[in-house]
Amino acid sequence: MSRNASLYVLDEPIAGVDPATRDYVISTIINNYNPEASVLISTHLISDIEGVLDEVIFIKEGHIMLQKTVDEIREESGKSVDELFREVFKW
Repeated sequence: MSRNASLYVLDEPIAGVDPATRDYVISTIINNYNPEASVLISTHLISDIEGVLDEVIFIKEGHIMLQKTVDEIREESGKSVDELFREVFKW
């Protein structure tokens, strides 16, 4: 990761990685990015990264289904981001 980037775009950075290594990857991302930058993470593994999220966007078939802060989601729905994700995208 470039330490001086203003935007980091990570597509499924923990997919296919064992759970112990996921923690290491997330920690490495959080401890090494430019604090003035934005970090965009695209993932389906919500529960594994929920603790580091500030804001989420749910996109389905190219349409924004939801865009809120994590705090708004928890306060308004009483659910975790992962729980709401599963509800919005269930079959």
